[in-house]
Amino acid sequence: MELWKKNLYSLWAAQFTAAAGLSMVMPFLPFYLKELGVTDPDSVKIWSGLVFSAPFMISALMQPLWGVLGDRYGRKPMVVRAMMALGTANIVMGFAQTAPQLLILRLLQGLLSGFVAPSLALLASCTPQDRTGQAIGTIQSSLVTGMIVGPLLGGFLAHFFGYRLLFFGTGICCLAASLVVIIFVEEQFAAAGGKKRSGLGQNLRFVFANAELRFLFLLLVVLQVSIHIVGPFLSLYIEFLAFPADYIAMMTGAVFGIAGVTHALSAPIWGRRADRVGFRRILRYAVGGAALFYLPQAFVTDAYQLLALRAGVGIFVGGIMPTILTIVQKSTPDQTRGGIYGIFQSGLLLGTMGGPLIGGFLSASLGLRAIFLLTTGLILAAALGERKMNSGPLKSS
Repeated sequence: MELWKKNLYSLWAAQFTAAAGLSMVMPFLPFYLKELGVTDPDSVKIWSGLVFSAPFMISALMQPLWGVLGDRYGRKPMVVRAMMALGTANIVMGFAQTAPQLLILRLLQGLLSGFVAPSLALLASCTPQDRTGQAIGTIQSSLVTGMIVGPLLGGFLAHFFGYRLLFFGTGICCLAASLVVIIFVEEQFAAAGGKKRSGLGQNLRFVFANAELRFLFLLLVVLQVSIHIVGPFLSLYIEFLAFPADYIAMMTGAVFGIAGVTHALSAPIWGRRADRVGFRRILRYAVGGAALFYLPQAFVTDAYQLLALRAGVGIFVGGIMPTILTIVQKSTPDQTRGGIYGIFQSGLLLGTMGGPLIGGFLSASLGLRAIFLLTTGLILAAALGERKMNSGPLKSS
């Protein structure tokens, strides 16, 4: 088997396992906080936003540094380090007794986490140029497929065994994923020496001095904010829609999971199509389609309507991230790609962090439906910005 295919399949399995574990707990953080003594409804919303966002606060700062270290010493060690750190931190979270303890542990998790950027850099270094869209779309589908299985499995486990057990399951999944990388992933790494080595400052200048990369970074942040405004509050929204209380956990898993199903199925297709017709065109279609499916979510009257709309969102979101990452891959040299991906991963984490914080305060003040309206507005703004750039000097990308 060719090296790039072996690494693709191995990293797919590892990222799937880790993502399944991590997404197992995400939908149920509000209910875990209630077990830890946070009972006021508005406090639950605000604490949910803080706890959900906590790892991303620190990780957003650390990603470019881990990327530089990966470029210098190897991307595989960075992947293993991050997965083992995630596993250990989540096992300890299972013993948390208060909301502040959980928040501190989530911050510690963010300090050492971050396996996506080095995985992408490792894969890109051994993949033929005419297969990059397909490879990146496929590896992205591993994360989303994990996010399908995770909430579904988490809903089942939470229903029968409670929320605390989910953190132990997450830890085991992440540790198992690190073993997959150790055993099966092969990296032919040659560190750049002398003047070819790039530091954090050089990487930042490279990204923000380049009009295309600068625009893609800002686009990524806006899209991540819009996507993650709603994520932590879907369980509360289902509860608000008067779904039977005994089955809220299972429906929450389904609502999270259905977007993952359609995302995972569509991401490799978007990638292959982009290899043929161009990445800018695919990016425009994907962003515009996502906006069309977000707006009606603000007006649903039952959870099954929400379930159908989330399926449509997943189809179009599946085309956004692989397209952006492939354009970045084609615009950066291999010896600095880990650091550049680290910067974009920071942008992704900033959006992932900012979304729940904005959503928490917005839902507490204006209600849960308002967060879907804001999400639609942000995605429409991103679509208009992409259209303007696409008609300008970057249209050939």
